[in-house]
Amino acid sequence: MRCEGLVVVVCCAAMAQKKNSILWREIRRFSPAIASLAFFSFVLALMYLAPSVYMHQLFERVFQSRSQETLLVLAAIVGFLCVAWTGLEVVRVKTLQRISVALDERISKRVFEALNRQRDSLPAAARGAVMQDLQVVRDFFAGAMLIQALDFLWVPVILAATYLYHPILGLTLTLLTLLVVALALIDQALIRDGTKRALLSGARAAEFGRAVMSSAESTRVMGMLPALVDVWRVGQRGALGWQAAAASRSSPVTNLLKFARHVYSPIMLTVGTLLYLNEQVGAGVIFAASILTSRAIYPVDAIASNWRQFLNFRMSASRVDAMLQESESRAEKVALPPPDGPLQVSRVFAAPRNKDFAVLSDVSFALSPGEALGVVGASGAGKSSLARVLVGAWPTQKGSVTLDGNDLSHWDQDQLGRHIGYVPQDVELLPGTVADNIARFQTAGEARDAALLEATRIAGVQDIVQRLPDGLNTKLGPDGHTLSGGQRQRIALARAVYGDPRLLVLDEPNSNLDAIGEESLGRTISAMRARGAIVIIITHRTNILAFCDRVLVLNAGTVHAFGRRDQILERLSFAAQKQLPGAAGSLAA
Repeated sequence: MRCEGLVVVVCCAAMAQKKNSILWREIRRFSPAIASLAFFSFVLALMYLAPSVYMHQLFERVFQSRSQETLLVLAAIVGFLCVAWTGLEVVRVKTLQRISVALDERISKRVFEALNRQRDSLPAAARGAVMQDLQVVRDFFAGAMLIQALDFLWVPVILAATYLYHPILGLTLTLLTLLVVALALIDQALIRDGTKRALLSGARAAEFGRAVMSSAESTRVMGMLPALVDVWRVGQRGALGWQAAAASRSSPVTNLLKFARHVYSPIMLTVGTLLYLNEQVGAGVIFAASILTSRAIYPVDAIASNWRQFLNFRMSASRVDAMLQESESRAEKVALPPPDGPLQVSRVFAAPRNKDFAVLSDVSFALSPGEALGVVGASGAGKSSLARVLVGAWPTQKGSVTLDGNDLSHWDQDQLGRHIGYVPQDVELLPGTVADNIARFQTAGEARDAALLEATRIAGVQDIVQRLPDGLNTKLGPDGHTLSGGQRQRIALARAVYGDPRLLVLDEPNSNLDAIGEESLGRTISAMRARGAIVIIITHRTNILAFCDRVLVLNAGTVHAFGRRDQILERLSFAAQKQLPGAAGSLAA
């Protein structure tokens, strides 16, 4: 059997049908190793014959001759074979574990990176399960299911050995094996759809559960928990319902399969006894054939009983492959020089991912290095959407955003990110030290430390750092120190200015700041402008506009006004006094 065909059998034939499957391609790299495992499994299949042959020889030789010497020789041979048998099984298990780890090394980094680039291959609910999918794929290659599949390949060896005892015994065991295989295939065909729906429903319920746990504090104090428990329970009931429906549909076949499992050993004993009574075989053959029966049926029975693992692996492999496809579709781009020119936004239309309606329509403006722009507008006007477009988090449907004459889409995302500072509206810091978060988790070294200290100075967060238990080395996260909303915002500002970016986009950077924090923010904006950075501030507080040259007013995703700060504020103030529709809301923003 060719190695590729072998891998198809043991790894899930359905995945091999995708000719462009990257995961399948990665698995094929281990074909030589899996082929060696198949050879080990063939040798093990021969080893499986040892107890049967030993039983036969005991009846045919030792019981007849009553020779202790013969018994000791046979026992020594069987003992040696059992040692070799155990050694081969250990080698097979360790080899599969190494294949599992090696496969994870090849794919996990790419999957994690593609997953967090938030592209469109998978819906949000499915993305939440991808990290678990990696574990499912890894455990499948290191688990017992693949070993059972390898053993199943050599069931014909066991059947052939039974024919050597007597053709009728071989034929009986062959028919029993085919019956179990047929019943198992029918059973899995009946439960496949229901099991798949149950797994999907369970995944959705688990995703909802994770979302509830992440916001447990706010939902609990507002009395939402009972309702959320009910919603989660509905999802769980759906999963259990589909599972029960699948079990009910396949119940007759499942029961028949159970009956077949129980009856095949008595059948083989009965057939062997009939042959013995007709003096066609010796008594030892009856027991030897019985042992072979269990060896032949066991892998078939094990695969049939644990078929859900194959379905789970298939679904997980599909999602992992989608992430690998996403990773491979990311083409290498030519490294562009550090930007030192203007930001040009030209007739931009943009929408959230996987959405058709535009939240930004025909937005245009330009800024030169050292200029600061304040973006104001009513809630839902598209301010945060504009921020995401400016930093490249959202693609444009139409129009362009260029930095120093190069469209953002022409940049490598990671290279562009080194020249961009971004403080999102909802600040989340990652588990790690304060220094790690400010330095964007770059590798420690003299260059990083110098840039880190410079960022803390420009952002003016020394007062926060000095009050922390371990300063910049203070650990954050579930088991670390907890920062207030204002502290997180100021640390995020230090992260944004780390590395002296050329474009700084701040989305509501003062929403949680006190007066001292706002003063520090103002100094940071002035310092970055003096360094030649383009600064864009999205705000509901008009006092921060004192640090801006220009103001852009958004209304329903379109530019309502754009120009010099004093002129725009004067127009908005005049419009508010006249109570023009929409203008008062913009000014209030």
